[in-house]
Amino acid sequence: MTNILKKLTAPLILLMIVSCYNDKFDTIDNLSLVEDNNIELKQESNLKSEFSLALAKVFAENKDVRKLIKREALKQFDYDYDVLYMLVKDKKMENNKTLEELLLKYMSKDDLLTLTQKIPTLTIFVPSLPGESFSAEKWDIEQEIPLVAYKNEENSILYVNSEGIVNAFEENEIPVFAIVAIKPSERVIVENTSTRNSNSSTVLQAENGMNFVFEFDEFNNITSSTIKTRTSATVIPDLFKKIYDAKKYSDKNGVWQRDYIYYNISTKDGEGVFQKNVSECIYSLELLGDPNTMFRMLADQDSDPQYYKEKPSGPRPGSGRGTRSEYHRAQGEFWYGGNFEFLVKVYISNKQLSSNEIIKAISVNPFHLFELDIQQNGRRPAQVMGVKKIKKYYLPTPLPLFDWDIENYSASVKISIEEKDDQQTSQKTSETTSTFATNFEFNASLGEITKKGAKMGVSASTTYKTSTVITTYLNSDQLGDVIINFGDDVIIKDEMEIIDSESESEQNIYRPVVNPKYNSGYYKIGILPLPQY
Repeated sequence: MTNILKKLTAPLILLMIVSCYNDKFDTIDNLSLVEDNNIELKQESNLKSEFSLALAKVFAENKDVRKLIKREALKQFDYDYDVLYMLVKDKKMENNKTLEELLLKYMSKDDLLTLTQKIPTLTIFVPSLPGESFSAEKWDIEQEIPLVAYKNEENSILYVNSEGIVNAFEENEIPVFAIVAIKPSERVIVENTSTRNSNSSTVLQAENGMNFVFEFDEFNNITSSTIKTRTSATVIPDLFKKIYDAKKYSDKNGVWQRDYIYYNISTKDGEGVFQKNVSECIYSLELLGDPNTMFRMLADQDSDPQYYKEKPSGPRPGSGRGTRSEYHRAQGEFWYGGNFEFLVKVYISNKQLSSNEIIKAISVNPFHLFELDIQQNGRRPAQVMGVKKIKKYYLPTPLPLFDWDIENYSASVKISIEEKDDQQTSQKTSETTSTFATNFEFNASLGEITKKGAKMGVSASTTYKTSTVITTYLNSDQLGDVIINFGDDVIIKDEMEIIDSESESEQNIYRPVVNPKYNSGYYKIGILPLPQY
């Protein structure tokens, strides 16, 4: 027995020694990875610092550069005041110089190349600052020489002038002077084999042959049109006329408003063909609840317009996450991060017993969602005391989601909204029960399938179980769901309502009074079925 124990003990001791050494090597490897990552961050931060100083010097010396950046920012090619460095660096200015040539006076070609390799979507962002103190529109290129801001490896915002003097913003400070920010783009990505099949219809090509695409086509503002409604309460713009006619027929004859909008059915026994030019659109977005709590909920990632040092475990208001210091810091960095990116996910069931997941994106300037309580401090950075109120945001162009062909799609649709923080995704399959209309038949004289009668008609509807593949963006803030029914009223008043303008010089703006029921508890959206052509 003793001999057996001795024979067993030796291999066990050897195994333990090897295991200890393996643990030691694992620890060393992990430490090496952390150190390598820290070195990488520090190197990137140093390169951003070098680039920022070079840009500050070029701004001070050259009005043509200020003119170039202002002009490109005003294009809002991604619906923000962003200038993608790789797309403008080789443009000849009036002095026959390029931006890159001027920058190379103050940083080496190798360092500039390394920076653009590390951050290929390097962006010069022109912020819109409180009290109209500075913006792309207000920038006086003759007089105003911007400072340049960037984040270091600790995510502190530093800013530098042309003399090389570096300062840092305090936790609750916000600039009220000319400044631009250097950062990676949050809306444009490098085209590669995985992004080549993205939804973006536009490819942006740099002089060096590198291609960029929009992460979502809704960020594509290369060609766009905006809608502003300045009229009166009783004069209805052409865009909304069919909606108001639909309300008239609904009130008079008891049909659904969408019966008329999609099928031209104005009476209960009417018949109509599906109108393919109409799409359900998001018209407005309004966050709900306490302004400071909602602000804290959205401001939880480095890529947001705000920043928290500690990433909370659950994105829910009232969780008490984040220290007071972090909250003030988030408010102070309100200006730096550019726009919030909201993902709108639509789940609509079809008769093939599956549910389509449609993902769209909305990019919103934080100043269009929140009004800050700001205390001016002369020319020094102003102090942010808190969030004063939440604003209702009307999309410049209503965002088309889907065409509601009720012959093939369910009578109810779910919409989920989240504030995007991470490009990593996961997917799962969910099963739901959906109701479909059956009052459709082929009309020989028209040669098309028509809807027979208003609502669900005299025939019974059918119910099926459908499966849905749901995409989740990791670390994003889930803002909840709303259900839209085909039979819901689209608008609830015969006249348009006046919207208070933010500027006394602006004319009154009138808008439709949309159905207010689409409320998740964290947001409220306005939905309108509108003609697309």
